[in-house]
Amino acid sequence: MKVILTRDYEKLGSAGDMVTVKDGFAKNFLFPNNVALAATPGNIRQMEIVKKSLIKKEAKNTAEAQQIMSVIDGLILKFKVNSSPEGKLYGSITNKDLAEKILDLKKVEVDRKKIDLEEHIKEVGTYDITVKLYRDVKAVIKVEVKSDDVIDVPEDEDAADKNSKSQQQEKTVDAHRLPPTASNENEGIFREENSLNEQGSTDHKKDD
Repeated sequence: MKVILTRDYEKLGSAGDMVTVKDGFAKNFLFPNNVALAATPGNIRQMEIVKKSLIKKEAKNTAEAQQIMSVIDGLILKFKVNSSPEGKLYGSITNKDLAEKILDLKKVEVDRKKIDLEEHIKEVGTYDITVKLYRDVKAVIKVEVKSDDVIDVPEDEDAADKNSKSQQQEKTVDAHRLPPTASNENEGIFREENSLNEQGSTDHKKDD
């Protein structure tokens, strides 16, 4: 049967096109999902009006996309970030960051969803990113990510820290090996003198 597409549908056509499909496919899928209408005289007249409107809208969208493409195609976006010595970013750069950078540089607003970034950028390097503006209208931007500050612990500082800990451990061990202090020795002498005095006192008592 013949139907009129109410919106673009892959493998069938664009909105307003009249196509022929199987009855079951039309009744069980296209009609319930508002993808198409039966090709009656009334629907044909209505869709002709809608199609003219769609053509104008299509031309407007294409012109706007081409204008944006002329501004951003070949644009280089530069980012300076903190990273590890291996070039790993402490964080990531997203399509939202790219859209904001384009707006800052060119005063052009680009929907971040149109920036074809498969995954967030997590390493320094250069990347070619496609911006799918509208249908076949595309732009390619270059993203350069460079390290502004490599965060790492220098080997000298690391070695010094280890030496400091080692010295502290040695001091702790030596403290356990120290001989008795002078005060401890004096306490021993006092105990001996007291013991002798007590013994002498006992001997005098025996003599009496």
